[in-house]
Amino acid sequence: MEDERAQKLSAALFAVYDVVARTNDALEPALREFGLTAGTAHLLWVVDPDAPSPSMRTAAERTHCTPQNVTFMCHQLEAKGLVTRKPSPTDLRQRVIELTPQGLAAREAIVGLASTRSPLAAVDEADLTRITELLRSAPSRSA
Repeated sequence: MEDERAQKLSAALFAVYDVVARTNDALEPALREFGLTAGTAHLLWVVDPDAPSPSMRTAAERTHCTPQNVTFMCHQLEAKGLVTRKPSPTDLRQRVIELTPQGLAAREAIVGLASTRSPLAAVDEADLTRITELLRSAPSRSA
């Protein structure tokens, strides 16, 4: 019985990895256009222009990176003119990440490509809801 569960888990993990890999392949033109890596693109993605600017710590949590790695990626994005870092308006000890107009354009291109070219783009709305619920139900850390 444990062997059957291990096989099902392996199949599920492979399916998730496969969708992520094919989505990354679909994003490659936008990554090249803006000179981004998958990591820096992910950081742009988590800076929601319709929400308050995230702190560096919040961005690290959202990207599952260390704060040092987010700082490194922010340096790269700042050098490309895609983000700025400013003192937080609510806590001057922290810095927040803001998209520049060029950063917003890059983010929109990346999200747009992912929304149209990811294998998940062909999945119907009910299945997308189910997939999202199933993935969100997984514990945040393995035991």
